[in-house]
Formats: sequence, structure tokens, C-alpha cells
Amino acid sequence: MFPNLSDNQTLIEQALERHPLMMSPATPLSEAIATMSRQGASYTLITQQEKLIGIITERDVVRLAVSEKPLEEMTVSEVMTQNLITCSRDRANNIFDLLTLLHSAQIRHLPITDADGKLLGVLTGESLRAVLKPTDLLQMRRVADIMTKTVTTATPETSVFDVAQLMATQRRSCVAICTQETGFLKIPVGIITERDVVKFAAQNIDLAQTKAEAVMTSPLLPVRSDATLWEANQKMQQHRIRRLVVIDEGGYLAGIITQTNLLQALDPAQMYATVELLQQTIAEKTRTLQQMNEQMQQAEAQLRRANENLEAQVQARTKELMETNAQLMQALEERTVVETEVRRLNAILEQRVEERTAQLKETNQKLLQEIRDRQILNEHLEASKNRMRAVFAGMTDIILILDRQRNIEAMPTNTSSAYPFEWDIISETMAQLFQDGNGSIWWQQVENVLDTQQTINFDYKISVEDGEIWFTASISPLSINSAIWVARDISDRKIAEITLRHKNEELAHTLQKLQLAQQELIHSEKMAVLGQLVAGVAHEINTPLGAIRSSVQNIVDFLTHNLEKLPQFFQNLSQERGEEFFALLKKSTQQSTLFSSKQRRQFKKALSQQLENRAIENPDTVADTLVDMGIYDQIEPFLPLLQDKNILRTAYQISTLQISAQTIVTAAERAAKVVFALKTYTHNNPAGEKVLANVTEGIETVLILYSNQIKQSVEIIRNYQNNLPYILCYADELNQVWTNLIHNALQAMNYKGTLKIDIGKQDNQILVSFTDSGIGIPEEIMPKIFEPFFTTKPAGVGSGLGLDIVKKIVEKHGGEIKVKTVPGQTTFTVFLPL
Repeated sequence: MFPNLSDNQTLIEQALERHPLMMSPATPLSEAIATMSRQGASYTLITQQEKLIGIITERDVVRLAVSEKPLEEMTVSEVMTQNLITCSRDRANNIFDLLTLLHSAQIRHLPITDADGKLLGVLTGESLRAVLKPTDLLQMRRVADIMTKTVTTATPETSVFDVAQLMATQRRSCVAICTQETGFLKIPVGIITERDVVKFAAQNIDLAQTKAEAVMTSPLLPVRSDATLWEANQKMQQHRIRRLVVIDEGGYLAGIITQTNLLQALDPAQMYATVELLQQTIAEKTRTLQQMNEQMQQAEAQLRRANENLEAQVQARTKELMETNAQLMQALEERTVVETEVRRLNAILEQRVEERTAQLKETNQKLLQEIRDRQILNEHLEASKNRMRAVFAGMTDIILILDRQRNIEAMPTNTSSAYPFEWDIISETMAQLFQDGNGSIWWQQVENVLDTQQTINFDYKISVEDGEIWFTASISPLSINSAIWVARDISDRKIAEITLRHKNEELAHTLQKLQLAQQELIHSEKMAVLGQLVAGVAHEINTPLGAIRSSVQNIVDFLTHNLEKLPQFFQNLSQERGEEFFALLKKSTQQSTLFSSKQRRQFKKALSQQLENRAIENPDTVADTLVDMGIYDQIEPFLPLLQDKNILRTAYQISTLQISAQTIVTAAERAAKVVFALKTYTHNNPAGEKVLANVTEGIETVLILYSNQIKQSVEIIRNYQNNLPYILCYADELNQVWTNLIHNALQAMNYKGTLKIDIGKQDNQILVSFTDSGIGIPEEIMPKIFEPFFTTKPAGVGSGLGLDIVKKIVEKHGGEIKVKTVPGQTTFTVFLPL
């Protein structure tokens, strides 16, 4: 039975901590942490003028340790928990009510005050567990029944700072330090608790630089999952600890058990229920024994009556024997025989009574054991039901149980969380698939599964309001007469597939138009009138047309080799990997800053080192691919993708596809601008309106178009002044200037050598210089290089309009162009006014 009022008062007095650690609100936080660590206290009360105003616990210290705030500059009043939950002593009459209050309020420390609000002491889970000793209940239950199976873990190489962050973010009082064995199996080798973090903070240990294996509590004091709660409780008290790591029979991590778990096992409602059940069982057995006792008393009365009848018969017989002396000896002998038989029968009856009593005791013991086994079985069944409810509550899939009699049972999954409130997806599925005209088709599928005992997979859709919802489903046999239907929503995947199909169709259409445009340009070139003007236009058109042809070929190659594989690739991606994949593509397209070759090499080196530290295979190759995609930093979100070479290769190809499409647009516009520039020269008409543009960005755009020609044997040296101002210009025409100058420089070097580009500001001008390592310009033709239609190249290669158009565009901007050449080096310098 549970303690009465006086017993409760005694237990509360015993559990009350009379001299808790207390400090004033002005106490420095570092001093408070050091005091808690030194005294081994899990909390400290904050008082002012003998009035309780707050509390600081080990969990608060862990949260502060990972916040990276300067603890030395703070006082306890800045971080203490205010508005404490307290209980007056006159209301604290029942220790189980106090235990319930600790559980319901989710607190570990309960201050007890007198009627005037003055602190009398503090109740904690540890002090309550010390005075509550229901050993029978603890010995009846196992650690596996109440342990916490979800355990926060970390590797020995994890920093203490990261461990403290796990405690703070997941609200855990400890983190188990484990080594990975195989799969999901982990072997615990140590533990770090909130009290340890308090001690580290008091010792000013650098949490970020200290590994867990250096400071963790080791060796562990584990407890097996099949141990009793009493054994766990004894180990905690013996070693003065508040938690134990639970291992299975193989020594792998199974969970963790804390004082809170033990207190929950001593929940008053559960204890009262257990006692009531035992009392009910005892009452039933008492009634049974009473009934058996009454039966034995009736048997004894019957025996007594039989003896009385026997004695009457003996007396009658004796009277008869007395009548005749001749029969006296015979009667005496018969009496002796009868008495002997009676004694024998009495002995047999007593033996049978004893045997029956022993059988009843044995039966009673079996019934008691059966009751205990039944109780344990019921507890296991209830725990299993709760686990199944939790599993179903966390699922949004549709789960149906179907049988040959065409009965349908829907499992209570949480589909309502994934759809609007008014949509009953399970009912709609059953109505549209099994109750309409298609019902016989789906029931035939179920029959096939039951007959073949093989799982089938398929996709289907249902109509909801004005839309459709797609599902991927499987029907699997449960037995010879029943099957399970599991369906998952794949509407987002279907939409992505449709969108991808439309994009592919648009790309194919664009490719067809570009191919047609290319054919028309080739036809126009063949049919053009011979002459220097048309030859020049052909020369100027060939440059962007080459870029278009290269980009189109990239697109054609990608679509030819990957178009049919893309739907399967995206279908195989999980939702989480899909989101990471598209985030990687988005980051690739968002990178707009251009860097020099030296900077790109530095980025590759840094990325390679970072990937190697993360145990990524082939870090140099992966780093090179990321830089080519325009990704230089912040790769942590994409580390899972980088483990899969196929995913990274596909991301790189799609990124290249996007770049090629943009290149086609840019090159096509440039081809139009070449024709427009020629028209402007001949007709002297303005072209468009001026806009603010960055000269560096325009040059880098041209370099990207020529990347295929440059990357093999040409070294680009960039000398760009930082923070150059934007200029008001015809940006597209200036891009044509950079295109012609770079193209001429590359041809002069025969696409082998060094091209140095200098961009800077001088006075009120922007200076742009292109210096190549080609053969130079002969002195005799220097005066003619800016004349229209002058070229040293054969027909079809150059029109002679390149430098003439460059000069016209520069002069149109109010600038000038100068050239300086010597054998082995030629420099064109463009001066543009701000």
C-alpha cells in the first residue's frame, strides 16, 4: 500500500534539499558556473533580499556555452530563468502529487516555500528517487520497457562545441559518444553530460578545439536492456550518476535510461492500478479458497454422519451378539474388523484431503504466475499498439487492407496533414477506384496478387475538385486471402516530369529554328555577290556563328545522350536529394562574379582541400567540376550529392546546357549587332540608347565565348583595377569591339601564346588594353589597318571591316583607339570617356 499522510510528510521532509546552492543576481556568470562545477551542483537559485527570483541549471549553461557569447562579461541576472514554478509547504501533502507536478511541468527542480514565500528547500527527481523505494515494482519491469530509444550520438572526433550544440538544439541532457560498426549499429565508448559542459565552461576549455574523445566520461557504466529497473536504480545510486547507456546483447547502443525514466516508471496512476489489480486477484483467490474450505467442511460432516450411522449399527450388532453367547466371539471379531476398516478408510480420506490441499496450493501458484504473465503480456501489447499508432500517425501514405471477399479496411495514417482539410483522400481513393465502373479492374489486380503471391507496382491518379493527384502504389500479399495496398503521393514528381518534357520540347524547337537559321545563313553566303563587303560580313558573322554552332552541338550532344535517361534519373532521386540537386543548379546559375585563372586555381585548391577533409572521393576532380559550374564556396549543403559521381556529372551537364543556351542567345544577338554595326557605318544612324554598363563584365563575356579556343594553348593574364565605375555606353557595340580585338589577337597568335588584358581608370577615362604575343603588325601596313575592307586574310576568313567597325564604335563613344606593335608583341588600347 502507498504511504499515508504522515508517511508522505516524512518522505517529503527526507527528499527536501535544505541547503541548495544560492547566489545573488549580481554574481558574475563565470563565477556561478565555476561554483556549480566545484560543488557538483545541477542548479543554483538566485535570491535577492531572501526572496527567490530565478534559477540557473546545467541545461542553461549548455545553451550559453554554444551561443558563443562572452560569459565573462555577463551576470546571472541576465540569463537566469524567471517566473519559477514553486509549491508552498502547506500544499505539499502528497509526494506523488509533487512527482506528477515535476512531470507535467517538465522541470527538474521544484522550490518549496513556507506560507510567507520564504524558501525551505528544493525537491529534485534525484531526491525523490532516493526516498521512493518501491523495489517490487522496479524488479517486475525491465530497462527495455521504459528506456529512451532515440539517443543523440556523436563520434569521438566531434568537437565538444558541436556536442554542446546538439544538446542545446535537441534539448538533450547528454550525448552518447559512439563508434560506427556496420550499418546503423553503434558501439558506445563514452558520454558527455550537461554537468560535464558546465565543468568545461568553468575550466575555460576551448570547446571548439577540443575533441569529444579527449574529455568524455570513459569507460562507460552501461546496463543491458534486459536488466530490471531495480538493477539500473542500484547502479545509479552506487555510482552517483543520473543516467545509464543501454546496450543490447551484442554490446551495441540500444537506448538510454535516466532518473526521469525511473520516476515515470513510478507514476502514481500506474502504481495504483498495479496495486488494485493485485488486490482484486487476491480477493478472487480468497473467495476460491473459502469455497474449497466449505466443500471440505461438508465432506467432514458427511463423514461424521457416516461414523454415527456406523456406531448405531455396531450397537445394534452388539445387542444381537449379547443375546447369544455363541455369537459373541464372532460379533467381537466382526467389530474389530469393522473398526480396522474404518481406521483404514479414515487414513485414506485424510491422505486424499492432504493431496487435494497440495493440488489446490499448486493450482493457486500457477494462477498467480499466469496473472503476472498475462499482465506483462498486456503491457507489451499496449506498448506495441502505441508504437503502431505512432508509426501510422507519422505516415501520409494511403494504406488499405483488401481480401478476396472484397472487403476494404483503411489504416489510420495521417493523410489529412498533407492535403486541405476538406479533402478525404482515402475515401476518394476507395470511391473512384473500387466503387465506380473501374472497380472490377482493380479487384482483378488484387486477385492476381493473391494468386501469384507477388507484389505489383503501378501509378494511378484520382480527381479532386478541379485537379488531379498522382500516386505510386504497390499491392503486396499479406496472406493467401488478404493483401496490403500502399500508395504515396507523387504529384510533384509528375509535375516535374511534365515540366521537363515541355522544356525538352522547347529546346528541340529552338534547336530546329537555330539549325534552320544556320542553313539560311550558309545559303545566303553561297549566293552572295563576290566582293570585299560581303566577304567582310561573312568574316564578322562567322565568329558568333561559330559560337552558336558550338553551343548547339553541346545541346544536341546532351539531348542525344541524356534525354531518355533524365526522367529515370529524376525518378530515382529522393525528395531530399532532388531539392539539393535543384539547389545546386540554382547556385550554379546565380554565380555572376568573374574570376581570373589564378583565382579559379586558388578556388579549386581550397575546394579540393575541403572535399578531402570531408572524405569525398577524387577531391581534385570534384573541385574542378564545381569551379567550372561557377560554385566556389558554401558547398556544405551539397556534400551528400558530391558522394554520387552520376548526380554531380548530370548537374554539370545541365549547367553546361544552360550556359550553352545563354551562349546561343548572346551569339545570335551579336551576329545581329554585327550587321547592325555595318549598317550604322554605311548609313551613319544611331543604334539604340546608352545604358550603364561594366566594361569588365563585357570583356569577360567575350572571353567566355572564346573559352574553347582559349583554354587549350592560350594563357589569359587579367590586370583589372578594382571598383571601376560603370560607364554610359552602347554596351552591345562595345562588346563587338572587345570581340574583334580579342579575335584578332587570337588569330595573330595562331591560338597559342599569351593574351594580357589591362583595365584601369586614368583621369576621366577608362583604359582597356589587349596585348598579344603574336608576330606583330608589319610597319608598311600599319596606316591601313583601320581602313574599311582592308585585310591580309584570304577571302571568307576576313572582310576587313573588323578594326574599321571597332574604330567607328570607339569614336561614337567619344573615345579613341591606339596601337603599338613590335615583333612578338602587339597592344591595342581603347580610351573611353566617363
